[in-house]
Amino acid sequence: MLKQVVPAGMESRIAFLPALFIFTALCLAPGAAHSAEDIYGGLKQKLVQDGFSRQQVANAFQYAPPPMFRLVSRTMKIREGEANYDHFLAPSEIAAARQFIADHRKCFRRAEAAYGVEPEIIAAILLVETHFGSYTGKTPTLAVFSTFAVMNLKANRDKVWKLLSPQDRLRWGREAFDTKLIDRSGWAYRELSALLELKNTHGIQPESLNGSVMGAIGWPQFLPSSLMKFGADGDGDGRIDLFNAEDAIFSTANYLRGHGWSEARFPSAREAAVAKPGRSIA
Repeated sequence: MLKQVVPAGMESRIAFLPALFIFTALCLAPGAAHSAEDIYGGLKQKLVQDGFSRQQVANAFQYAPPPMFRLVSRTMKIREGEANYDHFLAPSEIAAARQFIADHRKCFRRAEAAYGVEPEIIAAILLVETHFGSYTGKTPTLAVFSTFAVMNLKANRDKVWKLLSPQDRLRWGREAFDTKLIDRSGWAYRELSALLELKNTHGIQPESLNGSVMGAIGWPQFLPSSLMKFGADGDGDGRIDLFNAEDAIFSTANYLRGHGWSEARFPSAREAAVAKPGRSIA
């Protein structure tokens, strides 16, 4: 769920968790228009070579937004200090979490029985990530991963480099900047592949999804690879919809169990379970 995943502490069972969750909430505008066909040509060819049908790739990219170079440049901005998320411990926020648990008590009981994860930590995560679905992001998920995936090409990194402020160029240095974006390119290609696979496994249309500026989806802000691995059907309708409260509750519980929460005996081990990558990335 976040680079940056540090869970927000809640009272009672998880009082030992400080303000655990750090999440990225950059509202970024797309970069200047470029030919999506020219930019994504090599990427689409690689997807076909890796096993996706030409028709599926063509359908996914038929209405793909232009590459979001300005968005990439904003994610490379050097930030001063660390954000403070103590406000999630405010009485009003704790009250909202308690009310959410009360409103979905039966679902939380089923999730705890199935996965061994307490309602409080699930509610804490959904509170910090999207305030129970209040803001799940409006950035086209396909465009996010596609743009980062083509950062393996120097010509595309050059476009982003030019969008950085002089101060950020100086702080990064070109070599470190290139290394970071090449690394993110590999990550984005894997997530893009998972995103396209969701159509085959879950019937989800990749081009229909919007989420965070780093491609995280739904109430718990899962990356596509985490949705594939940990997505769970909480309401029994045969579908996994992370924009649905019960599916979000079950999927978050499944994620935490998969990362060791249920077996963890000490606070540090539980913090480590929550801090595993897979929800979102910085």
